[in-house]
Amino acid sequence: MPHHPKTKTSLLSKIRQAYNNHLAVKIITVVLVVLLSVAIMLPLLKLAEVFGVNIRENTGLNFKVQLGNVFFFTLFGACSLFIIWLAQKFIHQQKFSELGFTRNAVPTLLVGFVLGVIVVSSKYAIMMYFADEVDTEPAFGENVNAFSYIGYYLYFFFGFIIWNSLIEEVGTRAYPIQKLKDHMNPHIIFTIMGLIFAMGHFALNDFSMGYFISLFVASYIYSLLYYYSGSIWLTIGMHSGVNWIGFTFFGYNWKLGAIANIEIIGGNPYIMEYAGAFVQLLFLGVVLLLKRKGFFEQGNRLSG
Repeated sequence: MPHHPKTKTSLLSKIRQAYNNHLAVKIITVVLVVLLSVAIMLPLLKLAEVFGVNIRENTGLNFKVQLGNVFFFTLFGACSLFIIWLAQKFIHQQKFSELGFTRNAVPTLLVGFVLGVIVVSSKYAIMMYFADEVDTEPAFGENVNAFSYIGYYLYFFFGFIIWNSLIEEVGTRAYPIQKLKDHMNPHIIFTIMGLIFAMGHFALNDFSMGYFISLFVASYIYSLLYYYSGSIWLTIGMHSGVNWIGFTFFGYNWKLGAIANIEIIGGNPYIMEYAGAFVQLLFLGVVLLLKRKGFFEQGNRLSG
């Protein structure tokens, strides 16, 4: 019995030694941690079903703000972040805060949020321009209690939008980029994480090539912004801004932040499918150009 702590310490030491001495072990370890932080969703889906909660029918705009859905979504995020925390503490012997949680969080979040709103609004503007028809309806009636609306909206913004962005940015951007950026070409990291990020969304959604490309390019943009700025707040902000527009103006549930339900009808199917990817690729080019102009070296003052 007295030898057990030493055995554990010895095993951890061997893992750290292999991690520090071999690039292949670094890559495999980091990718496995990321995959585990995403795949933890699968057993939770089964657990939710035991309690009569169908997570698969409550994703994205279809999410219903009910106790079971909120609980398991929050639990997934907590488990995912805990896995990253464990890796930071016991494998890398570093603080969780070292994953880009820089000073000046609020202004950096706001900058990212505005960028996200601009990018996704540009996509929807293109879709509306080429649509056959655009219908708009209010998402809530006159009988909605003001206090109820404020309460639900606070959950929507902080417990859903920001929480979701935090989970995904820590697991598929901050953690892997921080661990591997000094050991391999960062664009390889961005590509691997982009694939994991995109495919992870199809565990709960039907596959669509346009959606896949949009997710992959979005992940690449977030990775670049994190890599260049060193701040996770910037990518959390942009990710949140992108999602906020969709839920606020294209949702139908006022309990999940919807103000209006804009329905885009008809139009060229290729434009509707790939407008988002087109806008994202343009923005990606802008980010690369700004990097060449030295913008991020100056902008790092914002993130502290």
